[in-house]
Amino acid sequence: MRFTTLFILTIMLNSCSGCSNSGRAKIVAKARSEAAKQESTPTPQTIIKDVEPEIVEIIDIVTPKEKEEIDKNLIKEKIPKAKGKLIQVEGLVLKEVAELTIKLNTSSSPIEQILALKNHIQSNWHYIFDPDTGSDTWRSAEATISLKYNGQYSGDCDDFAILMASIARQIGLSSRMVGGFDGTSGHAFAEFLIPYEELTNPLIKTIDLRKDYRGFWGSLDWFSGYEHNRYTEDIRLFDDI
Repeated sequence: MRFTTLFILTIMLNSCSGCSNSGRAKIVAKARSEAAKQESTPTPQTIIKDVEPEIVEIIDIVTPKEKEEIDKNLIKEKIPKAKGKLIQVEGLVLKEVAELTIKLNTSSSPIEQILALKNHIQSNWHYIFDPDTGSDTWRSAEATISLKYNGQYSGDCDDFAILMASIARQIGLSSRMVGGFDGTSGHAFAEFLIPYEELTNPLIKTIDLRKDYRGFWGSLDWFSGYEHNRYTEDIRLFDDI
């Protein structure tokens, strides 16, 4: 039987009823509840300045037995285990990218691919605030993918940014997460480095750009124009997380 993300979540929902002490049951229930909604309104104010984030990895959501089953199915499909802690490649990220690029029938252009993937995920994203614990929570790409339910993703801006940075790397683009602030209001978004040979691609005109010593970076934020650019002054770069 072909392994799917829905299969992962089905296992979790059936087997996690007694694991509320780890927080798994609440995380899964919240993701399922949000995925059932018709609309989602993202907010940029989620990064907390000078506060160490809490890291949520896939093992914090699935049980060790479920993780073992995931790894077995990845091996069966000849997909290497994930590399990286938060921004990841291979593993469930490769599986997600492979399935979506076929579904979306994208061309071989990395610019077209990343923008098509971003638009699809954004249009199927349901915004969830972090728990009220006084700290920020950052999920790994695999953790976010494992919470997908009925084709719908969930999380806040840093979860979206980490996932998009991971997907950009998976298709061969340099990427990073950016934490930007407007006063005390913080926001996270992903950027990808535009390959030199793609600088004349007309699709570039549709996204916000920033330039540094490495070249032009394209925004994968779900905000654009002013709502995006207001968070590009007091910034912190996260490319090794």
